[in-house]
Amino acid sequence: NYTGDVLSFEMAAELLHGDGIAVQNILVDDDVAVRDSLFTAGRRGVGLTVLMEKIVGAAAAAGYDLDQCADLARRVHPHDRPMSLARRVNQSGRSMGMALTSCIVPANGKPTFDLGADEMEIGIGIHGEPGQKRMPLATVDEITAMLMENILDDGAYTRTAREWDRDAGDWVDVTLTNAPFAPGDQVIALVNSMGGTPLSELYAVYRKVDELCRARAITIVRNLIGPYITSLEMQ
Repeated sequence: NYTGDVLSFEMAAELLHGDGIAVQNILVDDDVAVRDSLFTAGRRGVGLTVLMEKIVGAAAAAGYDLDQCADLARRVHPHDRPMSLARRVNQSGRSMGMALTSCIVPANGKPTFDLGADEMEIGIGIHGEPGQKRMPLATVDEITAMLMENILDDGAYTRTAREWDRDAGDWVDVTLTNAPFAPGDQVIALVNSMGGTPLSELYAVYRKVDELCRARAITIVRNLIGPYITSLEMQ
């Protein structure tokens, strides 16, 4: 959700509309660590991006056109329009990341941020950006519990978003709200490596994630564990 990227995508939507091509835009904003940053307005899009692409992409591959993807709705949009599949995915997901090491962008030749051997960065971005805060190193269970507490205890998140109205050929402001997690929820759990974390450590994280979800009567119906969204060699 970098401001420049958002503006570029909005311009692209307008150009496509001008060429007679149907288009919709969805802003992914699942990161509970950061509401605003030097580069973004509102929450960043992090772990949920790959799930959004896969779920909506699978619907398109199955033969659904743009309107059908938009009409796969169970809830009603605040403007009394069907809520798109992509929007339902976005409003149902939350994530938070951490790092033990920074990545080294080849063009720069040095770490994006410096971390001591006994430190960890909490709330990192998916392009190697620094996080929300820096803390002393902790055990895998302690780290997982801290991240999951922020994710599971995140309350209703309401924000105003700009969406493309294809009929009007213009942008409209809509109010969107993410409902908090609740007992009885069924979820997909994504434990993602930023590029340098071995699978053995990821599965140790997932073990704790599963334990914490069970304690809140939240059922993990599918898990995805591995390097799905990477930032070079970040660990």
